[in-house]
Formats: sequence, C-alpha cells, structure tokens
Amino acid sequence: MSKTKTVIKLVPPDGGWGWMVLLGSAVTNIFNQAMFSQFSLLYGDKLQEMGHRTTGAAMVLSVMLCVINFGGPFVGVLVKLKSPRFVCVTGSVICASGIFLSSFSTNIVHLSLSYGVVFGVGLGFIQNASFVAINSYFKLKKSIAVGIAMTGTGIGQAIMPHVVQYSLDKFGFTGACWLLSALCLHGVCGTLLMQPVEWHMKKIEEEVLIEEEKIEMNKCQTDIEDDKPATMFTNNKECKTSQLKKRSTVNGFSDDFKTGSLNKTPELKKNALERICELFDISLLSSPRFINVIIGIGLTYISIQNFGMLFPFFLLNIGMSRNETATCMSAVALADIFGRLIVPQVQVRLKLTARLTLFLTCIWIIITRQILAYQTDLTSIIVLSALYGIGRSMVIVARNLTITEHCRVDQVPSAVGLGMLCLGIISPPIGYFLGWIRDYTEDYIACISAQNALLILFLIIWLPDMLLQYYKKKKGNAEDV
Repeated sequence: MSKTKTVIKLVPPDGGWGWMVLLGSAVTNIFNQAMFSQFSLLYGDKLQEMGHRTTGAAMVLSVMLCVINFGGPFVGVLVKLKSPRFVCVTGSVICASGIFLSSFSTNIVHLSLSYGVVFGVGLGFIQNASFVAINSYFKLKKSIAVGIAMTGTGIGQAIMPHVVQYSLDKFGFTGACWLLSALCLHGVCGTLLMQPVEWHMKKIEEEVLIEEEKIEMNKCQTDIEDDKPATMFTNNKECKTSQLKKRSTVNGFSDDFKTGSLNKTPELKKNALERICELFDISLLSSPRFINVIIGIGLTYISIQNFGMLFPFFLLNIGMSRNETATCMSAVALADIFGRLIVPQVQVRLKLTARLTLFLTCIWIIITRQILAYQTDLTSIIVLSALYGIGRSMVIVARNLTITEHCRVDQVPSAVGLGMLCLGIISPPIGYFLGWIRDYTEDYIACISAQNALLILFLIIWLPDMLLQYYKKKKGNAEDV
C-alpha cells in the first residue's frame, strides 16, 4: 500500500533577492577583483625606484597567488563557520588595508607583505565567499548568475586603469594608493547585500508517494553521483523510501540542494583529527572523480593565465605597435564581457552541464589560439582575439560551477577551497615549465602550442570519466523505464 502526502519544500529563490546579491558581488568585483590586473600600472614606477622591474613584479604577484590559492581551504572553513557576507565584508576591508599599507613600502619585502600577503588574503576571502553566496541563491539559472556577477570584474578592468592613471598624475603614488584603498571599501557596501539565503527561500507544495516499507538505515543515503531516489524521515523516525512527483528531494530541498543532513545516526565522540577532516571536508578527496575535476580545472586555468601573460609580448614580437597591441587586448576584454553575459544563457537553453560546457569551450580555445599563433594581419588577429575572449569567459565562469556539480551544497565552500589549493600546488611547476619552453626555444608559437597541449592533456584526463558517467546515466534511465 502507498499513500499520497502533500509536503512543503524550501527551494532557492532562483532570482528574487538573488539579483541584489549579484549586484553586490559585481560592485565588489569592480573595486577589488579588478585591482589585481592594475599592479604593473600602479606599482611599476615604484618598483623601478626600488631597483626592481619584471623580476620584482613577478615575485610580488607569485606571493599573492600563493596566498590566495593555499588559503582556499581555510577560507572555505570560515565561510561554513560564519557566513559568505561576513567573509566578503572582511575581505573588502583587508583588501583596502593591503592597498593602504603598500603606500608606505620602501623595498620589495614591504610590498610583498602589504600587497602580496594582505591584499592576497582579502582577495581570497572575496573569491570564495561571493561564489558560495551566489551558488546558494540559484539553481536553474546558476551559470547565468555567475556570469553576470563576474562581469563586474571585466567592467572594473576597463574602468580602473583610467582611475589609477588619473590618481597617479593628480596625487602621486601615496595619494593614489590611499584613494584606491578608499574605493576598495565600496566593496563593503556591495557585500552587505549578500543576505543569508534562508531569509528568502521559496515554499512550494509537492505531492509525495510514500511506500509503506521499512529499509535499512545505511541504505537510505542518497547517492549524489548516480541520482538514486532520495529519502525522507517520517514522524515515527522510520527511514522510508519516497518518490517525488517532480524531483527527488532531501529534507525538503531539491535534488540540487542536498544538505547531507540525511540519516544522521547518534554522534560518537570524535577526536581532533576527525573533527578537522570533517570541517575541511577532506572526504571529498576520497572521490577519484572529484580529484579528476579539480586537476582538470587547474590545468585549464593555468593555460588561460599563461596565455594572458604571453599575449602582449607575442603581439609586439610579430611587429605590432603598442596601440595595435592595446586594441587586440581590448578586443579580448570586450568579448570576455560579452561572453560572460550571453554564453551562460545559451548553456541554460541547451541544458548543458558546466562540465560539458568547459570541455567544449577548451576545444574552441585550442583551435582559436593555434590559428592565432600563425597570424600577422591585424584584422585577423582582432577577430581571433575576440573569439578567444568568448572562450576564456566561459572557462572563468564554468570552473567553480563544475566543482559544485560534484559535491553537496554544504560542501561547496570546502570544495572550492580544495580546488584553489590544487591550483596553488600545480601552478608553479607548470608555469615555470611553460616559461622555460619560451626561453629555450625563443619561439612564441612553440610556447602557445605548449599551452594548447596542456588543454589537450585536460581533455584526455576528463574524457574517459565523462563517457563513463554518460553511459551510467543512460543505463540508469533505461532501468527506470
């Protein structure tokens, strides 16, 4: 026998106040995230006064990237213990403090500590927490939401160079740092809009068919990857299987909003190591699929990052003037903004997963960059630069979304942090190797080909698992039928 029961579910608003959260995240990105790309413009002359130039800049930026990536897991824990809004507000204040303290730098060590460490900590706080806040508000429109929020970074990269140059001309280095520090505090206003999602959850009614059959407690846990039927608890605390009319749910949340609070057994006393592992969600690393995902995402980000550093030098090497180089880089930036707004909507309409979107986008980038490497005509390079910018935008938007597809919602902060940690581990040796190829061969085409080879390696390690996942899903659907 089975009976029908009407239950009230709480689901993310997928809009509503979520749009205000996007506005707040965009404002924060304009005044904080965009400052990352202004380092050379703001500190170039100061580094020269200190007796450093390219090497000094590389040292400070390396320190900052290490702080951001290796601090990822700790930021994830802080987000879980506090809230995304608290972490983002704290991050904006720390960013402002880092820029302010850098105005007093007299040597490369001072600059590494103020900008590299302090500003890097603040930026790491904002990157992790803002994504978690957006992820909690959206389900169906998640990729669109992330694209809109990250457009703020693109807008900031277009506006802030003029602000930095004006500040340097008008107020000098120290005054410019103080002014930009004050602008970073605008991020606090934006992050205050990130209210807890619990305040805005939507209530929906669904009919549930409850089977009158008891099953073992250890078989009730939902298998996230295989999309097995979810479970619910009844008033008599017996674990019973249930089939939802629309989608499987867990404790009133939709399938994409699993909380992991299911089937809790009486808690045993845990030692310190077990509590730390639980806090950092180290159990995620027991999944080969999750490790495969974060390594693949790390490879794509390194390839994109290194090409961005190499691109201006490549253009100058083939005889482009500085104005023509700036035009090509502007084409990449404008196409990047366009891609962050438009491509996620295409993804939603075609119902593509973030992982598949990232996979297809990397094929697009490989083809575009390899053709670009052999061009010398300005018009052709501008067109190909724009096509590359669209592809780059989707890599940036989809990388964290792909991670969220392979963990529970309560594990998102830690999962993103572990992804950042993986990037911090593999980035220095791979980045050094790509630079060595350029210095050894003295050929930009060879270096671009090596960067594309990195993406090919990414495709190779992802393809078998994606095919396996596809056939398992296909077989599961056939069994359901």
